[in-house]
Amino acid sequence: METEVRSILIIDDDLDYRKALLVRLNSLFPDAKIEEYDFPRLGCPPLNFDWEKYDVLILDYYLSKNETGLGWFSRYKKSENFPATIVITGMDDNKIAKRVLKAGVHHFLSKKHLTKGEMYNGIEKALAVRASIIKNYKKQSDHENNFDTFINNSLQNTEERLFTKILNIRNTTGCIPDRQLIDSEIERERDHILKSIDYVPAQEAKIGLLEIAADRIRNMSW
Repeated sequence: METEVRSILIIDDDLDYRKALLVRLNSLFPDAKIEEYDFPRLGCPPLNFDWEKYDVLILDYYLSKNETGLGWFSRYKKSENFPATIVITGMDDNKIAKRVLKAGVHHFLSKKHLTKGEMYNGIEKALAVRASIIKNYKKQSDHENNFDTFINNSLQNTEERLFTKILNIRNTTGCIPDRQLIDSEIERERDHILKSIDYVPAQEAKIGLLEIAADRIRNMSW
């Protein structure tokens, strides 16, 4: 998909990296307004900070000894209109990526060897995931639950469906599920999503939730 990007906010404690990112994003989205938030100088944003005026938020994972981008995302995301968020880090740590995605962040990128193409595709994916989640949320007839509850329920439903399938196989065969069996069921779920949903952003959002649920399933004790 190609979505119009009007405004981007960069939050990173490294001034040099912020400047390099600014140049790269300006070349990718020349018509967008791109701003930096100088965390070392300004400190944490106030609770009334207007996040929703941005389409995209590029957020560093490690902001200081006591602050992380993931912590900020959880603290400040109050509605579905929070910008499409990409958390980036220079650390090669798969656990961080899993932690970020489980928290509902729209996408994750490693700073190491990050190309312009990867950055562009990452922003497109984050926007698609956010758009699809908002669309699904607004379709709900019961809006008593807040947006975080909606996301958590979607994850829980996907995870429970996978768990039930794998548990039934274990009970039928009497064998403890191995990685191959689990991955096979995850792929079946992925194929079902691709076949049953025609709208690409919705596919990407559902697959994103599937990937989060899949990580949890793989780490379960069977």
